[in-house]
Formats: sequence, structure tokens, C-alpha cells
Amino acid sequence: MRAIRCKRIIDGKTYNTETATEHAGWSWDDGPREEGIYLFQTRFGAFFEYSFLHGAQEDDHETIKPLTPAEAQKWLEEKTSWNPELIEALFGEMPEAGSGEVKFTLRMPESLRNRLSERAAANKQSLNAWMIRCLESCADAGDKP
Repeated sequence: MRAIRCKRIIDGKTYNTETATEHAGWSWDDGPREEGIYLFQTRFGAFFEYSFLHGAQEDDHETIKPLTPAEAQKWLEEKTSWNPELIEALFGEMPEAGSGEVKFTLRMPESLRNRLSERAAANKQSLNAWMIRCLESCADAGDKP
């Protein structure tokens, strides 16, 4: 397998396998052709799928497809279900089946989101896990401001 080197600009954003972190993926070589699919995350947190096909009978091609965090999580759940630690390392602890959970949309200034993301990263947690931790702390504080 050759080194993965692919860079694309999509919607004014750069996706580069050389500067991004590879989280999961695999390739296979069946003789005349080699294929692969990988999940990467940029230095600034954006996820993307990199896939390639190199072969004797087909034109070589490489594709980068940006993914939302939800799409990246689903990608990992479908392709690496045997590795829940990786999924939870990126997206926080998942609730046990049957436990109650709600989805909530919160609007906030981008600057606050960026500060929260930095704190989450410093604590090796996803933004979601960090925000739940902060909210639990506030809820446990009772009537204290």
C-alpha cells in the first residue's frame, strides 16, 4: 500500500490527509486493483472520508467527502462497531440501550463554542461530553448561581 497523500479544496476549505488524523479505515489489494476507505479528522475538527481506487483496468481516482460529526459517528458505528472505544473517544460516552436521552439544539455565539471546544479538547473529551459534564455540574449546584 502506498502512502496516503490527497489534498482537496471543497467549499473553500482544505482537506488534506497529510495534515489530518486518520481514525479508521482499511484497504485491500486483489491483484490488479487496490481500493481503500478511511475516516480522517482535520486539525480543526472537521471529519472527511477518503477513498481511492487504483487499478489496471480502471482510471485511478481518489475522493474526499466532507462529513458532519453525525455522519462521521454513523460511519464509525457502521464500519468499526467492534471498536466502541474509538467512537466514544471521539464522540463521548454513549448511553446504554434503553436509557432515556433527548436531543437538544442550543444556539450560542461561535466564540463561546470555540472556547468550549478548546476546554473539551484539553480534557480529551468531545464537545458534547464536555457540555454534558458542565451542565451536570450546574444542575448539581442546586440554587447556587
